[in-house]
Amino acid sequence: MAARSTVAAQPLPEELFIVKVEEDSLGGRESDPPGAWQDPETSRQQFRQLRYQEVDGPEEALSRLRELCRRWLRPEMRSKEQILELLVLEQFLTILPDELQAWVRDHCPESGEEAAAVARALQRALGGTLPPVR
Repeated sequence: MAARSTVAAQPLPEELFIVKVEEDSLGGRESDPPGAWQDPETSRQQFRQLRYQEVDGPEEALSRLRELCRRWLRPEMRSKEQILELLVLEQFLTILPDELQAWVRDHCPESGEEAAAVARALQRALGGTLPPVR
C-alpha cells in the first residue's frame, strides 16, 4: 500500500519522533500497476518459483526477482532484523522433513522460535517418531 510519512513537530522522550502513516485510497503502492499488490506469502512463492524461461532475458529476470523480493520482504516496512528473521524462518521450514514442514506451515508461524515450538509440539504428540529438530 502506498504511504506518506510526516514527522510530528514534538519529539518524544529520548528524541524519538512520531511518524504518521496515511494509506493511499488506491489500495496499492504507487509504483505498482493496478491490482499488482499481493500478500507476502504469494510473493515469496513467486520469487522462489520464477524460472528464467518465463521472462525475456537476464535484465527482465533480475528486475522481476527484485520486484518479487521487495513485495515479499517489504524493506520499506521492516527492519533488517525482521527481514533476517523471515529468511531464517523460510530456510528452517525448508529443511524440515516433509510431514513436519506441512504441519508447521499450516500453523503460519511468524518467527523461527514459534516454528520450532510448533514442530517440537508435533514431535511430542507423535511420541518423537519424526527426526528431532535441532
